Amino acid sequence: MSLKKFAWCTIVLPLLAVSFCSNSPESNPITAAPMSAPVLASPSNGASGQFLTLTLSWTKVTDAASYDVQISTDSGFTAILGADSMVTGDSTIISAIISGLSLDSSYYWRARAGNGAGNGSWSGAWQFTTMAVTSFTGMRRLAGGTFTMGEPDLADTPAHPVTLSPFYIDTAPVTQAAYQSLMGVNPAAFAGALQNPVEQVTWYDAVLYCNARSKRDAKDSVYSYTSISGIPGNGCTGLGNLTVNFANNGYRLPTEAEYEFAYRAGGTTDYYWGKDYPLHVPTDTVAKDTVESDTSALDSNAVWYGNSPNGTQPVATKKPNAFTLYDMAGNVWEWCYDRQGSYSSGSQTNPTGPATGNNRIVRGGSWVPGGAFTLCAGYRGVSSPVYQSYDVGFRVVCNAP
Repeated sequence: MSLKKFAWCTIVLPLLAVSFCSNSPESNPITAAPMSAPVLASPSNGASGQFLTLTLSWTKVTDAASYDVQISTDSGFTAILGADSMVTGDSTIISAIISGLSLDSSYYWRARAGNGAGNGSWSGAWQFTTMAVTSFTGMRRLAGGTFTMGEPDLADTPAHPVTLSPFYIDTAPVTQAAYQSLMGVNPAAFAGALQNPVEQVTWYDAVLYCNARSKRDAKDSVYSYTSISGIPGNGCTGLGNLTVNFANNGYRLPTEAEYEFAYRAGGTTDYYWGKDYPLHVPTDTVAKDTVESDTSALDSNAVWYGNSPNGTQPVATKKPNAFTLYDMAGNVWEWCYDRQGSYSSGSQTNPTGPATGNNRIVRGGSWVPGGAFTLCAGYRGVSSPVYQSYDVGFRVVCNAP
């Protein structure tokens, strides 16, 4: 609380000078009730796993005209990182206070109310910890780097070096439960199996999910558009004037290169579990031990027609790859950002595919009969972006700091 200076007055009387001031209860600010400190609301004191962009909120104080907010690395606020003043609501977005918070770090924040007469007391200091460097919730951070992309035996996919920046990727395909909770609909053919991957989503539905998830987590949307065709989330057939900003930190579909990099997990074999094509299955007339070895490895690592001929299975029930990512092969095909087009044989950095074209790439293979070769690291599927099928789903990525 700030105190006003007393108004001192002097009246001259015969042979006497008397000084006085007004000290009535109505006019003396010392006797006015101090404005109470805001009650902090969220994130809760001691909260962990917070995003680098989040909303700080508190309960409004009666007669408050605005609020001041401070963030510090210590509870005594001797090292204030940033401050926001004249906040007129009951919350502020942390990016409005400071940019450049670090992952896996603890911070303290507090708030105070004010009006034209002055400021009230600071609230107590609340602490929060940002997400661990290794992962966001349900995601894995991949350090990026250079790898050999493509399959020399496939005409449109010559092997070539690709360099990728770090990125986060979902550890498993988006489930029906996750999709339904965010989009309000469940288009899956196998609806009701909520831990199975969502499917029957168009490429545009997947884009809408990415933006909705970015909004939920206070991240910058990657996709912008002016209109929506079809049923959003359950058969979207177009997004007018769609543009993509890969620099934003929001969620997006993986590029084809990111998907293959994540699939291979540092390996060079056709399948991430260390096998090469062709895999031998029980109908093959080869040595029994070879057939059993290949089939056992396939069954342990992928949901495919040999062990799931009637539909999808719950995600993350098979062995993960070396990056601890599940279902990179099998269960459902997964939408990628890229349009259909042949690779260049030259080296590339963060490629995003052709600039024009209609069809989009799907990766990873699925449970539908199609041959085990469709589960290979370099195999590319192609589909119209409006296509809905019981074996096409997706997972998302976002840029890493």
